[in-house]
Amino acid sequence: MAELSAATLPPMRPFWLTRIFWIIALGLFIDAYVYGVAAVSISWVPHTSGVSTLLLVWAPATLAIGIALGGWLADLVGRRILLQAAPLGYFAGALILFVGPGLYPALVSSFLLLMTTGIESTGILTYSQELIPETMRRTALTAELGFVNLGGVSLAALAYTGGYLGARALRDFIALVPLVLALFSLTLRRRLPESSLWQKRRSRAPLPPDYLIRFSVAAVFSIANTAGFSLLAFAFGAEFLPSHFHHMLLISTATAFLVGLGARRLAQLPPKRTLLAAYGLALATSLALFWVRRPSHPGFWPILFVLSGLSSISYITEDTMTAKKWPSSIRARALAGTRVAGLAGYSVILLLVNGGGLNRFLAAMAAVWALGLGAAILWRLVGHASFTA
Repeated sequence: MAELSAATLPPMRPFWLTRIFWIIALGLFIDAYVYGVAAVSISWVPHTSGVSTLLLVWAPATLAIGIALGGWLADLVGRRILLQAAPLGYFAGALILFVGPGLYPALVSSFLLLMTTGIESTGILTYSQELIPETMRRTALTAELGFVNLGGVSLAALAYTGGYLGARALRDFIALVPLVLALFSLTLRRRLPESSLWQKRRSRAPLPPDYLIRFSVAAVFSIANTAGFSLLAFAFGAEFLPSHFHHMLLISTATAFLVGLGARRLAQLPPKRTLLAAYGLALATSLALFWVRRPSHPGFWPILFVLSGLSSISYITEDTMTAKKWPSSIRARALAGTRVAGLAGYSVILLLVNGGGLNRFLAAMAAVWALGLGAAILWRLVGHASFTA
């Protein structure tokens, strides 16, 4: 198999026209789409408050296991094999969802889909980091991450139609998307070349001296971004405003998608200042929810819109910034570790706020953004060259 590196890309051909770009973009789309399936299954699964919490925690917990496994496998067997095998997991999970109603089929199908997403997403992010030329990496990765938002808003749009389609039709349509995309991805990835950087991994570079600091800061950013967006888009409506859940999910994901459309301009902004501004404004906006609280308040939906946009800005900026300097020999495991930290943090927060009322939930949401702001301030003060964009 021919080696693949930045040098082998056609120099005059825009990256977004290449097959590799669409393999990565489609994979990120499926990953984001699948992440919300467990929460949306509340629409057709008979449930109590305890079942709602289970379905909300099920996604990040299962995804974290898949990400950890994917990081280890990507560094062990390579990026290509991981990406070529992943569509089989999507196909099996979607098929179970399509044919099996009820709570247990929803949990089993979500487990397969989310495990596959975790395993694959680490490989995709690692693969793209090693492939895209340094001169265009941040712009290209920012554009690709826009497909994460597209996957989320596509699921939200389908969930929103559930009131018109009915529970059974909604479940079938949601299952059809990963079924079809899995078959398409199998074809698209059939002749995927391996990353040359992974093939040369045996000439191991020593770990940078500030490795633990870099990893810790990246993990805190991941916790803030994962918990901040997921609490707003999934948990808030599902736990406290179930009649508005689909509206809140659609607005949150649609706003994130709109922010992603400005990826090219966003990639040109200084990342340190961007993160400071995004986290600071998100903290202030989340505190305003203590006074707004309910959708009947005229300020509720504008605040939801603004907070969703700030969450997307912080996620895109952080994700393209912190991953760029990991040594190739540990790149997948380092990416996996920071992402697992984010999902674990979100899961713990969900369990801590369960049954504690709206005030505890809003306080947790504000604390998450305060944590991100603190990490951004520390990062700016320390100024490690490792994170220079």
